[in-house]
This record gives sequence, C-alpha cells and structure tokens, in this order.
Amino acid sequence: MQVLWHFRKDLRCARVIDSDLDTEQLAKQVLDLFLLSNEQHAEHDQKTVLLLLDTNDELLVKSILRKKLNKEIHERSISTDTPAVIIFNCSPAVFNCSPADSATVVRSKDDVKLLMKLSTEERKRFDQKKEELKKKYKKMSQKFLAFNIMQGGFQKEDAEKLITQEMVNHIEKDTKSSSTRLLSFLALINSYVPGSHLSKLVCEEFIDPTKQPSDEKNPKLETIMKPFEDLIVIFSEGEQEDRCVRLAHPMIADACLNMFTEHKLTRSDIALDFLNSMVKGKESNYGQICKKIFITRLETGQGKELKGKKKFSTLILDIMHESGNNNNQCIHLLEMAANLFSTDPYYLQTLARFYYIKVKEDNKYEMAETWAEEAINRDPKKSDIRDTLGQVHKHHLQSKKKTLDVKECLAITKTAIDAFKDEEKAAEVESEENTTFNNRGCFGFLQVCNVIHEMRPNPKNPLEQEHSDYISGLRGDVESRYDFFEWYLAFSRPSLNTEEPDYFHEDVEECYKKYFTQGEQTDETTLNEKKMKSFGGLLHFLKSDTNVLKEHQSALKHLQSDNETQTVLYILANIVLSQSGEQCEQAEDLQARLQKLWLREIQDRSPEFYLLILLLFWPDETQPGITNPPNLEKCLKKMHHSYKEKYQKYLRRRYLVPLFFFGKGTGLQRLVHALKLDQIDLELLTEGHGHADVECLQRINGEVKNQEVFAVRDGQQIPVTPHNPSSVCKPGQVSFYLGFTIRGPVAYNIRYEENRKSHVNRVI
Repeated sequence: MQVLWHFRKDLRCARVIDSDLDTEQLAKQVLDLFLLSNEQHAEHDQKTVLLLLDTNDELLVKSILRKKLNKEIHERSISTDTPAVIIFNCSPAVFNCSPADSATVVRSKDDVKLLMKLSTEERKRFDQKKEELKKKYKKMSQKFLAFNIMQGGFQKEDAEKLITQEMVNHIEKDTKSSSTRLLSFLALINSYVPGSHLSKLVCEEFIDPTKQPSDEKNPKLETIMKPFEDLIVIFSEGEQEDRCVRLAHPMIADACLNMFTEHKLTRSDIALDFLNSMVKGKESNYGQICKKIFITRLETGQGKELKGKKKFSTLILDIMHESGNNNNQCIHLLEMAANLFSTDPYYLQTLARFYYIKVKEDNKYEMAETWAEEAINRDPKKSDIRDTLGQVHKHHLQSKKKTLDVKECLAITKTAIDAFKDEEKAAEVESEENTTFNNRGCFGFLQVCNVIHEMRPNPKNPLEQEHSDYISGLRGDVESRYDFFEWYLAFSRPSLNTEEPDYFHEDVEECYKKYFTQGEQTDETTLNEKKMKSFGGLLHFLKSDTNVLKEHQSALKHLQSDNETQTVLYILANIVLSQSGEQCEQAEDLQARLQKLWLREIQDRSPEFYLLILLLFWPDETQPGITNPPNLEKCLKKMHHSYKEKYQKYLRRRYLVPLFFFGKGTGLQRLVHALKLDQIDLELLTEGHGHADVECLQRINGEVKNQEVFAVRDGQQIPVTPHNPSSVCKPGQVSFYLGFTIRGPVAYNIRYEENRKSHVNRVI
C-alpha cells in the first residue's frame, strides 16, 4: 500500500482484494483506468496503471488476468509505447518466519522479486534516509518501526528487540485481557496473512469496558492498547469510513507470536480464540483471511525444481511443530472453522486430508472418509473436492498391501476406483473458466491399479480368482488413461518453467507395463511397442534411444499409404530419426505422401495431421517450389478448430510445448527439436530481448496488424500466435523465430525491424 501511495501522482493506482473477481470485467476496468479521459481536454490521457493483486494465489489470478488484458487490448486496438499495466503481486511467504519448513514460493522467471534483502545501493540510500529522519524527528524516528526493520536488513533480532519488558509484564499479568487478546489476533493474522487488518470498530466492540483500567464508559482502542501502541498502526483504507488496525510489520507479528508461545499461549489457543471471539457471527467478513490461514498451502521449490505444495497451511504445520505433533489441536481447530463456514467444502476436505496423512489411530481412514463425503455433499460439482475421497481409499489400500485379506483389499480397490471415476466425470463437465483441467482422477485411477496389481494373488484359490479376474478387467481402462497421459504429457507441461514431477511419468508407464507385459516380453519392449503406435509416443523417442525406432522403420514403411493414421505416424517417425542424423526418407517423398492425403478434403482430422502439413510445407526460400502446395491459411483454420474440439478442454491453462523450431537447414534438417537447443538459447527464445540471436534457427519476416502477428512469405500472410502477447505493442514490420505446438505456429522473440530501439511491454 505504501508503494501505491508513493506513485499515486505518476501512476494510476488500484488494489484488487477479491479472489472471486471476474477477471474479464477487471481487465476492462483496468484499461478504462489506463485510458481515462483528461478532464481538461476531454481526450484519452494514457497513464500506466499500477495494479496491486492482494488475492488468493491459488486461483492463479495474475496469469489469467494477463491473458484477459492482452485480449482486451487487442479488441480495443490500443497501440502504445507506454506500459498499460504493471502488476504488483502480494505473496505471504516472503514475510513469514515461522517454525515450519520455510521455502520459496514459485514465481515466473519474468517476475521482478521484491526480496527481504537490501542491495548495496539500497542499503546506502536507507542509511542516508535514516540520518535525515533522525535530524528531523529526533527520538520520534525510533518509532518508525517498519522503516527501521527494512533499514536494518530485515533482521529477526531487530523485530524481537521491539518487544519491551513492559509488554511482557502486561501479558504475564493477564493473558485474558482485551488488549492482550487483540494483540494476539493481530499477531496471528499479520504473521500468516501479511497486509491483513482488523476493523477498528470491531476491535472496540470486542473490548469489555468493565474489565478496563480506564473510567471511560467506552474507552478508545488507543487507550486500551496503550502498552503496545508502538507496535500498532491505525489507518484509513481508501474511502472507507471505518479505520483499520494492524501491526507495523509482519516480522513484528512473528516476534509477538513467539512472545506469546514463550508465555504458554500457543498458536492453537490464539486461533481458537480468534474464531470464537472475532469470526463467529461475522463469518462473511473473515472468509478470505481464514481461508489463507487454515486452508492455503504454499508451493515449494523454484521453477523446474518445483516440489509441489506443502501438506497443509503454514499455521497447521506450525501448530504440529509447536505441539509435538498433537493432532487433536489441529482437528479441533479445523472442525470449528468448518462449522463456522458451513457451506465451504475446503475445511472439511482439509480435515479429511489431515486424518489420512497425520492421524495414527486405527479408525483414521473411516474418519477421513466421513469428512471427505461431507465435503462432497457441500459442493458435489467440484472435482478437486471429490479427489480427496479417492485419495483416502487409495492410501487405505496402500496401508493394506502387506495383509493377506484379499476380500478387504478388493473392496477398498472398488471404492477407490469408483471415487476416481466420479471425479473424472465431474472434471469433464467442470467450468473451463479460470481453471486447469483436473487430471487427478485419471492419475489416481492408475495409481490404484498399480497397487492392486502388486497384490495379484494365486488364481487357483476361488476367492483369489475373483481378484485376478477383476484385475484383468481393468486393462481397457488402464490403456485408455495411459493413452490420455501419453499425448497430454507430450504436448504440454504445467507452465513455462515448471516440469511435471518425475513420479508422474513413472507411475503412468509403470501401470501400463504391469497390465500389458506378457510371456517372455520385457517391460521396456511392451512400452516401446505401445509408443510406436501413437503420435505422442513417437515424440518420446526424441528424448530417448532412437535405435528402437530404427528397428521398426521397415515395418512402418510397408504400411498402407492410404491409411491416414499410419501415414502420419510414418512421417513423424522419419522426422524423429532425422533429428538424430539417422537415415530416413527424403522430405520430398514425405511431402508427396502427405499432399495426397490433403487433397482428399476429409473432415474432422486430427491436429497432428495439420501439424505435419505445417512442418513439411512451411514456405522456405531455400527449398525448391512445390507444385500446388496446401493452403496454410486454410490448414491453420482447420487445425485451430480440430485443436478446440480434441484438446483445448484438457490442455487449457497449461503451457503448450514447442515440438519443433524452424531452423536454417534444408529438407527435414530445417526442423530443430527443442532438445537440440541449449538452456541459454531456450531462455532467449521464451524470455530474451528482441535483439537476441539463436545461431541454429532462422528468423522469419512478419507483420503486426490489428494486434495480430502474421508470417509473410511468398505473398501469403500466415497468422501465428505470439509466445509473449505483451511484446506485440504496435503495428509494423517484425521478425521472429518460429516454433510449432500442437495448436499451431508460435512467434518467439519478436523484434520490430523498422525501429531497433527496445519497445516497452504493455503488461508487466
């Protein structure tokens, strides 16, 4: 908020605090603010909007908003060298210094991180400012607590020194006084939700005047909180009449929490008191704060080192650490929160997860199942809520792996599979807006099949024969889900800088091998034969040994030339072999095969077919002219329609991997797979400046018109998707590197050719 205030004259500042906002409407409002008419001249007076996103990170608001902003800029035909928006994002993990295992929240590489660490230049300027404040305000400058903490380099000790003996004595004297409890509430929310606050009016209503040292009938908050006045900030937010109360800095909140725990007032005690005394009866006022405190799980790791989310919210983990893994405190706390927020399924989901992950008692899975089912009852349409029930049964089954009770294991397997199938159905019909497709039901199904197959019994026993028959009956379902993940993982990944965890690929492939390896055949042979039969599977050989592909090349060559599916696989196999320098069919022969199929004008072709058309027929001055080549503009329209019908629902909000780039060679050698590029080149393509050059790739000439990018070649204007829409800042001649995803051609590292000066992105 201080940053917004500082730039209020130079930028148009706004803050977003509603996580359930409509991102499309927000994008419109932000651009209205950017184009706000000048009062004197009644014309657009463009001024950059500094937008503070103070929302729930789990909803991925920032990423969604960027796309909506670029879409809105395109629709309004806004052309500007001035940034339209600078997105300023809040992150609770930056400040939290809690006992739980600390980790860095994942951020995109193009983000600028504001760290709790001063550069040499920043430290010098802070030191100069401190001297100015001392001269101007004398001893009063010592009360500028947030500034002093920053000037000192965000040292934990500086915050702890602010806790005076007078404060400690006050707390020891009466832990139940209004002032002590209010301080504990502020410490709780400011530590776990930095930037949050309480209403001054609500704080004053909380005060019991009969237990105060003042003779006033309704003593002021400042009077009651006198012992802690130096730690507290009372301020106005926007145009609200009611004033707000918070601690001066999140590190002070951490220090206060530690002080309370040292004096026998635990985090659990404070959180329960907060729910009972502040939240109860006013649940709508505390929905977001409570969700961040009790539910939100922070992601750990960085970029490709992403390790996934923590098991629980930071507070729950801290209570476990503080109490020596006393489960009852966390259970009681979550049950109370679930009762207060009686329509929210996520508190019950967290309870179910807590039981099957943390609780040791024998009835843990029964209790987890109960809470998971109640969560589903609160919102049956949410697939991620349904996932928890499947996870409960899956973990229950894993716990029974060493038992010999075949009947019980079979029963648990059936309930787990039913739960994951129900989740899959919910995911299929779920709203596509603002969410990724939930693949956890499909993946959980395969994990359960993995476990039950490991327990496969001796079929001579009649009871165990039923078990064996049931496992055999799963083969079709296993194969269909393997097929899904084969193209899903080949064409996409979670984000530009985030790979799927290794166990994901391993579990999917392991399950297929278990169910389809027969006789003397090895697991790897089974898997390779499967991969030879699909587009996504063949792409896998770009990352592994192409000898398998060479062994099967002759078989592929003798396939019927009029079978479109087989021809597509044969052409791709040759492209894959060419990437390793292996002997393969000439590009001209492959073009002839593909052109013959193109002339048939078949409807409802796959995106893979159109991708090969683009790869083999993309116009190139170094290539000899092709008689009657496919119309690429027509091809792209069909490809986009096919992608929308077949893949868009499943790959939404995932990063589409560039399968090939357009290089400088001839024939098939002009196609360059991403693995042939080193990490520096890949970063230049996706994140680098327009002046960057990638030696082995060819720059394509193009043009920007009406916010759209076109490749210009041989009189054709072929639309391409900009990898970074923000780099398309105005009409003009451009050049770029060309990549191909399953959705179509993509322009990387766009450079404006008529003016080599750097152009400012419109959305930062």
